[in-house]
Amino acid sequence: MFGWLRHIVSLEKEGIGMSFYYVQKPFEKFGKKLINSVEIQIDKGEHVAVIGNNGVGKTTLLEAIKMKYQDEAYLMHQNMSVYEHLTGIDYVMAINPELLQIKQKIKSNYKYIANYSALNGYEFEQSIITQANQMNLTEKDLEKQIQDLSGGQQTRLALLKAFMSNKPLILLDEPTNHLDIEMLEQLIRKIQKSKRTIVYVSHQRDFIDQTATHVIEVTSEKTNKYHGNYSKYREIKDLTLQTQQNMYEKQQKEIAELNRTIQRIQTWHHSAQQKASVRSPIEQKKLSKLAQKAKVKEKQMTEKLNEKTINQPDNEQKHYHFNHQDRLRKRFLIHFEDFNVAINEHHIFEHAHFEMKQKENILITGLNGSGKSLLIAMIRQKILPNQGNIKITPSLKIGYFDQTNKNLNEAESPLSMLLTTNKILRSEAQTILASFGFNEEKINEPIGQLSMGEKSRFQFVLLYFSGANLLILDEPTNYFDISTQDLILNMIKSFNGQVLVVTHDAYFQSRFKATHWEIKDKKLYNLTLNHMTKSNVDETLALLDEYEMIDENGHFETDN
Repeated sequence: MFGWLRHIVSLEKEGIGMSFYYVQKPFEKFGKKLINSVEIQIDKGEHVAVIGNNGVGKTTLLEAIKMKYQDEAYLMHQNMSVYEHLTGIDYVMAINPELLQIKQKIKSNYKYIANYSALNGYEFEQSIITQANQMNLTEKDLEKQIQDLSGGQQTRLALLKAFMSNKPLILLDEPTNHLDIEMLEQLIRKIQKSKRTIVYVSHQRDFIDQTATHVIEVTSEKTNKYHGNYSKYREIKDLTLQTQQNMYEKQQKEIAELNRTIQRIQTWHHSAQQKASVRSPIEQKKLSKLAQKAKVKEKQMTEKLNEKTINQPDNEQKHYHFNHQDRLRKRFLIHFEDFNVAINEHHIFEHAHFEMKQKENILITGLNGSGKSLLIAMIRQKILPNQGNIKITPSLKIGYFDQTNKNLNEAESPLSMLLTTNKILRSEAQTILASFGFNEEKINEPIGQLSMGEKSRFQFVLLYFSGANLLILDEPTNYFDISTQDLILNMIKSFNGQVLVVTHDAYFQSRFKATHWEIKDKKLYNLTLNHMTKSNVDETLALLDEYEMIDENGHFETDN
């Protein structure tokens, strides 16, 4: 192994790194203020999770840190579409632009092979292939254009490039998106072992708990840094909120008492003025002085009242909901029997079976590349199987959440796109957008300028108007902040039709009541049915054991 290549490989072991300090007051994008004050201190070797509401500026903050520390930082981007025509291996090789340039020149002129070899280009390629294999990316995958890779494969490729860079500061934007359980666990181990400084934006609670040494909370006002993982941050945050609530309630009692005191003073002052007109001059003088004192006291009480500045903590619960949808009456909405699907002679499904019944929600899981997106495309009738018996209820109206946001016109604003795609009044559109957390500025902003979380939230606005009786949601929690994840989950639960969800989000899976199908070994397995069958068998065996304990008179046998 040679030169810089050896340096890249040994970087993790050596723990090369440095501390970083970023300050910007105010923090802006497109000339608009996002955060009043940003002040971040990141020490060598820290693994910092950046959290905050969608649209607050987390991704922009990572980009700004990258701009300030260009030579020391590597930024993994969310959006891979700008690289979609590059092959996977060329994308990774771009960490050494000189090598990539020579490699591309070789295609038209073989004289550059010597230069490429002299710079250890082939050794670097082999290093990429070796480390890609560790992330379940084959050499064949690396030769594909990025646009032909699945979402999970694209994320793995982006992570591969990030960790192969020789930068002491790695910035990761939503690194867990599209990753299956296996790769997620691998990423967790990778970060845990890393000596480098890593700053990442994530909304996955379990992931942050297992990888973060610190949490930075981003609000519209400022950035706050907390020591520990998400659970520790949440503990501190809840305690702070409770303290604020207690202080607010105490203040409200004091305000009520002050108002009562002011009212009593005003009543007495008014009474003194009335009585002064019928008393002797001496008494009038006394009452006048007392009235003046009352006036001063009232002023003092009012000033004290105005000093009460503790605001009530923001615990307001938002609610997103769908319009009521009539349920379908067919027993089987979807029935796929003995179907095969092959793409470029690569078999994805072989003699597979899948069904969805009335009043049944479906959860689909499986490793990256197992065929989840392909199954969705079949249900949406975008592709047909090579063979098999396929039945889909004709009255099924599907609303589709696209994890790539390709169904959005980024040149339009949310308001204009909503009005274009739906026959609704402008006032109704504005009301619905507001209920989904879009303020007046955001509803008129080009969709392309929205954060990924805001784009995803807008997709749910479109689903609201879709009139669908079946929702197909492909990784619906990707890019959503933690509070919005809970809102969306409750929204999905309230839907009166059927819901089919593809997700790797363990938190979502644990809270979504559905029949669980897993794609494995080119087939689909009903894990819920298998579990129920196993449970029934276990119950039967338990009853048999119990039966053996009953004597001939029908009494339970005892040790006595």
